[in-house]
Amino acid sequence: MPPTLAQLPLPALLSLATRVVTEAVHAGLAAAGFADIRPAHGYAFSLIAVRRGATGVEIAAHLGMTKQSAKVIIDQLEAAGYVTRERIERDRRARVVQLTDRAWACIEIGTRLWAAAEADIEAVLGTAALSTTRHTLEQLVGTHIGSGDAVPLRPPR
Repeated sequence: MPPTLAQLPLPALLSLATRVVTEAVHAGLAAAGFADIRPAHGYAFSLIAVRRGATGVEIAAHLGMTKQSAKVIIDQLEAAGYVTRERIERDRRARVVQLTDRAWACIEIGTRLWAAAEADIEAVLGTAALSTTRHTLEQLVGTHIGSGDAVPLRPPR
């Protein structure tokens, strides 16, 4: 018999909470016309957006996968109209992946959905408890990856 929520170890409960919220955000993206977006795509978008373009090798390293696996994701995103590939002047073999207007629209809606998810969490916890929870999670994560401004958002390995 599967465990109840109360029986889950805290890390498993945190993981489950992340999954539930992520699935809700992706349901909202699907309703907005972005049903083909998957969590790995969002992690790729975050790198490409921040860097204003990234190579397949950079995307693979960011996602913690092989270049071949990253190429599959890039091919999917290109076929769906989310990215383009442009040759790099200094290296004719390499291409830089850029986000299209469709990707930026998806990011904008996704950002609003994440904010709505946080508002839902605040409605359940209350403002003070949300603030305490956020501070606690920042401390927890900060002890493992540091508390600098740049946070490497990528899927679990």
